[in-house]
Amino acid sequence: VLLTALQKMALGQTSLEKATCGTIRARLLKIATRVTLSVRRIVLSMPDMFPCQHEFALAHARLRRLRQAI
Repeated sequence: VLLTALQKMALGQTSLEKATCGTIRARLLKIATRVTLSVRRIVLSMPDMFPCQHEFALAHARLRRLRQAI
């Protein structure tokens, strides 16, 4: 249900717009990312060769806009 909502709200007009939940999970969520926590922020460091960087950044920006609208 969460991946379907992510697809509808944040992945429109991307290469993952009509992808299956398994594809979204494999391409956006199952990546080797270094997470650094500090007092004020969480920093995600992704590999330079991450093939879906554009889709990930676009989905993140769209989800942030949705959060701010609430």
